[in-house]
Amino acid sequence: MNKIILALACCCLLSVAASAQNTLGRAFVLGENEQSYEQLASKYPVGLLQVSGNDLQAAFNNWLDLLQAVDDYAGRIEYDIKGVKVYLHVFVAADGTIDHIGFLPRPDSRNVPVAELQAFFSGFARAYRMPVAGNQPFSHYAGATFPTLNERTGR
Repeated sequence: MNKIILALACCCLLSVAASAQNTLGRAFVLGENEQSYEQLASKYPVGLLQVSGNDLQAAFNNWLDLLQAVDDYAGRIEYDIKGVKVYLHVFVAADGTIDHIGFLPRPDSRNVPVAELQAFFSGFARAYRMPVAGNQPFSHYAGATFPTLNERTGR
């Protein structure tokens, strides 16, 4: 009887551990949990270009707004993001709030502990809302370099 209870307990613990590994936090490192990442990406079938009315300039301005907001957020919390270069995959709810940010430091980035970047992007995601919203969740994948030097056009 004790062996059966022990075996069931082990199965439950392994199931819980597997479930925990398959969930992604608000900010996560791209490439660390591909199965959960692929499942997440499938829930955001629309891109930023589509929710920007298929207007390339509007989509660029919306992305640039997010990047500038990252710079501004870093300044507000006094976090030095200068020299950080990352790939970002931002997952946005239909109302424009950020559900998840996947990031991967680029090889030419300033060296910053990944846990710091994870905490930073998680805080940013809670504080920011995209200037565009859609009828369904959407995402955008692109590279980013901080500080953001581009200027918006056409606004």
